[in-house]
Amino acid sequence: MSGAKETPRQKMIGMMYLVYTALLAMNVSKDILDAFDTVNTGVQETNITLMQQISQRYTTFEEQYMLDQEKVGPYWEQAQELREKSTAMINYLEAMKWDLVKKIEEKDYASAVEFGLLKSSDTLQYDGRLFYNINTSEIKSRDNYNKPTAYMMGDPEGNGRAFELNDKIKEYRNEIVKIMGVEHIHELGLITDTQYTEGDSIGTKIDYAPDASDELQKSWEYRNFHHTVLIADITLLNKIISEVETAELNAVTHLAQAVHAEDFTFDEVGAKVFAESSYILSGQRYRAQAMVTAWQNTQTTAMVRLDGGQEKEYTSNSQGVIELEYNVGVGTHKYTGVIKMRNPKTNELEDYTFENSFTVAPPAVSVSATKMNVVYAGIDNPIAIGGGVGGEISATASGANLTRTGNGTYNLRVVGNPSEVTVNVSSQGSSLGSMKFRVKELPKPTAKIDNVVDGKVTKSALLAANCVRAEMKDFDFDGVHYDVVGYTVKYKTKAGTVKEEKVNGSKFSETLKSVFNSANTGDLFMFTAIRVKGNDNKEKVLDSQIGVEIK
Repeated sequence: MSGAKETPRQKMIGMMYLVYTALLAMNVSKDILDAFDTVNTGVQETNITLMQQISQRYTTFEEQYMLDQEKVGPYWEQAQELREKSTAMINYLEAMKWDLVKKIEEKDYASAVEFGLLKSSDTLQYDGRLFYNINTSEIKSRDNYNKPTAYMMGDPEGNGRAFELNDKIKEYRNEIVKIMGVEHIHELGLITDTQYTEGDSIGTKIDYAPDASDELQKSWEYRNFHHTVLIADITLLNKIISEVETAELNAVTHLAQAVHAEDFTFDEVGAKVFAESSYILSGQRYRAQAMVTAWQNTQTTAMVRLDGGQEKEYTSNSQGVIELEYNVGVGTHKYTGVIKMRNPKTNELEDYTFENSFTVAPPAVSVSATKMNVVYAGIDNPIAIGGGVGGEISATASGANLTRTGNGTYNLRVVGNPSEVTVNVSSQGSSLGSMKFRVKELPKPTAKIDNVVDGKVTKSALLAANCVRAEMKDFDFDGVHYDVVGYTVKYKTKAGTVKEEKVNGSKFSETLKSVFNSANTGDLFMFTAIRVKGNDNKEKVLDSQIGVEIK
């Protein structure tokens, strides 16, 4: 039994959300937001292309229906139901995407167009389907995550739009499964909280955070929409739209092919390109396969041109698969090709054209301390790490130990006495970069004696305090504490003699208690040379003193 295989598009989106796990712990840089703009624009352009392909596929299907209504009719009726349900699903997603943006940006449709929030294409429609071409670079709150979280997740009990969205995705996916059959389940995507297994139409529950005590944190909704920035939500909704369109295209193609399952229909023969991913990092190699699907067992040749350059000849393997592989620089690249195939009916060589594109992105990684911009010696420093294109990332540290604590989260503990440590991140064998952290000693605490107000205290209140304590003020780390290990008390007797009492530990010695008990109003006591020991097990002398006057 194996888990559902992700589509290339899902793998691409996986890269974005690995990057995203690091964004919440630091101020999101403009470069990262601009990268989301680039990815979102690419996904939206893909969605337009898919809508056009779907429209053409229905047109071709209808032409078959008009030629032979008796044979094609049952499949054509299913296709009409498919189109109706797909249109409703896409319109729901587009409306949610626009509703999310307009509520957070506080703009209506007219003002959004006026200020460039909607691109000049405005709302496109294909066969009654909405398409909001949102210009994410003009969104003022694109790094806001509080309002998107409230919109998608609702209150702490979890009643936001994301839960309704999950239900609708599962409902739509089940409709596609009814058309294509469980044997095609791995082609569909749209996986939320149920992962299908071989031969199993029910599937198994996905646990996105096995170590979480809160059931909500284990959910698809929490993983994708809790504390996500607005631009990431828009990109994810566009990605889901892309998966819906891909599932519909696969389903209507399946119905059309089912009409002639045992026939050979020439007008269904075409060149296809199957890419591992349309988005890769600089330094990674782009790989794709081009083939004519009707004759998978025929050796073929193809002439392919990359970015308008010189043509190169490729020869397929015995199954008719042509392997394409490119290692090129950052940017968007387009290639076109012609596969020559002999028509078995005419015995003539015929040309089948294909084209595709892919984007090479610069390496992107973000590493941040989740508490501050430095790390402290002697304690565990929580950090978040994200990056890569699909799959897992690998993280190491020089001068420190890294311990994984969750999905993209680690504890970093400094080893030895370095002045800085470096975290290095890689994915699929490619370096994604590194980040250096300055190492600082734990800050000293503040010493205090209970019941002392403005330096004055009664004898009884002083004796009740019974010790000198150390406390951390304005320090974000939980669990950091110091113990007082000793101090010196200086005071003047009635005879005018200055004496001092050295104390080990934090509690008042019996001698001090006797002195305090016999003290008079106005007597002064000075606590100096206060020594403490903290989590790092280092003894420190505090710079501050405590002056106490008996009132």
